[in-house]
Amino acid sequence: SAVTATVEPSALGPYRLVREIGVGGMGQVWLAEQTAPVRRRVALKVIRAGLYSAAVLQRFDAERQSLAIMDHPAIAKVFDAGATATGQPYFAMEYVDGLPITEYCDKKKLSIRARLRLFLQVCEGVQHAHQKAVIHRDLKPSNILVAEVDGKPTPRIIDFGLAKVITPALPGETVFTQAGAFLGTPGYMSPEQADPGARDIDTRSDVYSLGVILYELLTGYLPLEAAHWRSQPVDEALRQLREVDPQRPSTKVSSNRETSGEHAAARGTEPGPLVSTGSNATLWHALRTRG
Repeated sequence: SAVTATVEPSALGPYRLVREIGVGGMGQVWLAEQTAPVRRRVALKVIRAGLYSAAVLQRFDAERQSLAIMDHPAIAKVFDAGATATGQPYFAMEYVDGLPITEYCDKKKLSIRARLRLFLQVCEGVQHAHQKAVIHRDLKPSNILVAEVDGKPTPRIIDFGLAKVITPALPGETVFTQAGAFLGTPGYMSPEQADPGARDIDTRSDVYSLGVILYELLTGYLPLEAAHWRSQPVDEALRQLREVDPQRPSTKVSSNRETSGEHAAARGTEPGPLVSTGSNATLWHALRTRG
């Protein structure tokens, strides 16, 4: 049965815990130090005590395997996986000391062209994951951190906590947890993820989320703002997400110019399964060839 810890440990395996840096749906993320066989700082993700359900452990196991088979500069690397003395799974991954991509772009006052260059690197990382039959399912700015390496901004996609290996799919898999929570973040998740009857979540959901992030990078706004979600019944907000076209990015900024980014963002956030955009490669191509 689940046991709730009353005292935080100071170490897990070969890792010395420095400080908690985040709490997610599945557990805690710690900044930790590894001393052997190499000395480095890592981000250590641990399943919270009290969440010892088969479903959570299965999702966590999928996360570890997903990260292990991916090798791309835009994806945070996994170094190690293990379990605590009480059986709590954990994994150690690359610690990214960076800002969410939207915050970084705003802080550095990056031009549209510079934002697109950074975003293209993210697309390439997601494309790599898709080629490995892995979907993220929770792409959002806080899961895309930008750190400066040798003075050059470098994005890293983190937190594959909701990642699923596309095949084999679990029988009866849905986008809801047993508690009724979405496997995704309102505002960034695709219409398919917002549909409780959907059974065919695929890479196009990530393409939609990328379109939302690009929209936000271009305008500073979400196609469907969080306040909009809170002001309406959930069913109505989900219906609008599935059926209503978002405003074009040019309507939310002072300039009315259509850019390659606007075309791609508008296509990426079309409601319904993303038939026109289809794949991350198509979104990437639209950005590279238009404008």
